[in-house]
Amino acid sequence: MNFLHKKIIAILTLLVIASCGFHMKGIREMSFKTISLEGKELSFTKNLKKVLISNKVEIVTPTENPELRVELLGEESEKRILSLSGQGLVREYEIFYRVRYRIKTIDSETWSQENVLEMRRDFTYSDSNVIGKEEEEKQINESMRIEAITNLFNQIELIKK
Repeated sequence: MNFLHKKIIAILTLLVIASCGFHMKGIREMSFKTISLEGKELSFTKNLKKVLISNKVEIVTPTENPELRVELLGEESEKRILSLSGQGLVREYEIFYRVRYRIKTIDSETWSQENVLEMRRDFTYSDSNVIGKEEEEKQINESMRIEAITNLFNQIELIKK
């Protein structure tokens, strides 16, 4: 394939992406300017902080009277067998990832009830490709963490002062 063909394919790809309504998310206007992340340090806490900071939300300590307090209560990963082959070998797994948290605004006297974000994915398994399937499982777990960050950020964004 020569340079001209590659250039045409790249331009067509960009046109298809643009025509489907895809656009990058920019900085969103949050109703909270300060937030504290309390409780347990979860596997995605560092990335959640980056997302909040990039959206101009300052992360402060609880003693600094933040406008919103988020308490991260815990996270759980679980893997269940979804189906077996006729020989009794695992063919498919179901992976769960849960994050538990609660929220308190500056105006409220009590914490909200415990909220749970749950992501679930199915993936096929093969004993003949153990290394590849282990890598696929790692990627699935990482995508669920990213989805949890997005969902939690969206929940925070919906809260009004």
